[in-house]
Amino acid sequence: MTETVLIVNENNEVTGTVPRPEMRAKRLPHRASYIVLEDKSGRFYVEKRTLTKDYCPGMLDACIGGVVTIEDGDDMAGSAGRELREELGVRTDLVWLGWLRIDVQDSFVYGGLFYGRHDGAVTMQPEEVADVIMLTEDEMLARAAEATPDSVIAFREILRRLRARE
Repeated sequence: MTETVLIVNENNEVTGTVPRPEMRAKRLPHRASYIVLEDKSGRFYVEKRTLTKDYCPGMLDACIGGVVTIEDGDDMAGSAGRELREELGVRTDLVWLGWLRIDVQDSFVYGGLFYGRHDGAVTMQPEEVADVIMLTEDEMLARAAEATPDSVIAFREILRRLRARE
């Protein structure tokens, strides 16, 4: 089943929908959720993407999340929670940290930024997640070249906004 993706304009207003392959092929601006998930020891859940992903296959993801589909509509918290459950089997409260425009691949994405905490096992979605590794902030940033560029930008901004709230 092909997902239908919400397409947005410069002001993050929904302007239409297209099938996911068309969004990728035409590099259309869209929305995505980005979740930084931390455990009690200050390490972060970092995903290794499967080789079958349509964007940056095999790379690390500093954030859990994904493209917002028509089923999600404007419910960013619902979209983020769904992605977290699908990709890692995790249910936890998420802190909304706002929007961030991320310029990537001759286009842009509006990222809905979230932070959550989790301690315990995860259940990886085999179609999307090849592995989960636990890294400190410094370790993740040292491996930034191995990660999807947008996830690194979102990771840094989520931590910056979280610290600004303290």
